[in-house]
Amino acid sequence: MTRIIIALTLLILGCSSVQAEDRYSGVTLMRGTVVSVGRVDPTENIGTGFFVDANYTSVALNAGVGTKKFGDSPIRRDSGDDDLSAADGERVTNGYAGVGFGRIIQIQYGYGSEGDLLRYRSDFNYRSVIDFFTGKRTPKDRLTLGDRLTFTIAVEQYLDDEDEIFDNATWGIGLLF
Repeated sequence: MTRIIIALTLLILGCSSVQAEDRYSGVTLMRGTVVSVGRVDPTENIGTGFFVDANYTSVALNAGVGTKKFGDSPIRRDSGDDDLSAADGERVTNGYAGVGFGRIIQIQYGYGSEGDLLRYRSDFNYRSVIDFFTGKRTPKDRLTLGDRLTFTIAVEQYLDDEDEIFDNATWGIGLLF
């Protein structure tokens, strides 16, 4: 737990130095924090779960925290067959840091309650895609709610062989701040 707190503190301090607007003045990628909720599809046949996470992304660096519950989701109950799995009903909390190309593609290393993991993530929304292809930059104060809606897709692989039951894919919707 101490390692998680130290890592998150270092990430927050490191990310605050990359927030300088003048540092990336010619870049049209939108930076910010995405808070997401959605569905977890684990490799084990225990039914879908749900996740909540927050992820800050600059142009090349990103960091975040998240929690997910495996097993039955509150929306769809009793969808799995393997009630004897160790992952059924478990909650996993992780911290992540990584590199990538804005929110389009991110590769993150994480550590949490089930050990080390590798995560591939993508957050995309309509306004970011339009700004990227037109070469324009929409100021954050001019973004509407529709411009801030973000779709999140992530795949996680735990690096410890014993925790492969927690490998998962998540997808959901978030809000860009």
